[in-house]
Amino acid sequence: MSRIKELKAPSSILPVLEKAGIKLRHFRTAEEFEKVLLKFLWKNNVLHLSTCKDNLPRTTPLEYRLFGFTFFILSEGGKKFINLKANKNVSFSIAEPYNPKKDFWGSKGVQAWGKALVYSKKTNPKRFEEALKKMGVYETLKLLGIKELPKQFNYQIIEITPDEIRYGNVREGVYKTSWFRE
Repeated sequence: MSRIKELKAPSSILPVLEKAGIKLRHFRTAEEFEKVLLKFLWKNNVLHLSTCKDNLPRTTPLEYRLFGFTFFILSEGGKKFINLKANKNVSFSIAEPYNPKKDFWGSKGVQAWGKALVYSKKTNPKRFEEALKKMGVYETLKLLGIKELPKQFNYQIIEITPDEIRYGNVREGVYKTSWFRE
């Protein structure tokens, strides 16, 4: 179950949007918004994950795979894991490049907040293997002529279940709409 909250665009920009040919959408249901949001999420595959420990934030660009509204990331190391061990709360963003000189209203992107679950072949072998299969890792390795993940690395899965995802895409009529997991 989920719900959405749409922020109202300031009345001062409505005439500017109209002049630009932009009509803001209003979603009747969370499911209607989810279709638009998932289209954006499936079109992309890199997020910028923010973690924090001892009041020192860290942001890392990472490739993701999406299942429903759960994000799966395969990674072999880094300070993000030290941070995640201390603090499971994360945020991330996903954005597409745009040129504001060509289309001022062309920016589109997501901000999200939630909790991360980290596991490896050693800590949770069954869940790790299930995640690799969901992510299509073995198919990718096969295309590369590799049979298994290199054993030299301590691969781990970061599984993120967002509590809130905020999406903005004014050009396509979405003005700061938030999705909440319930």
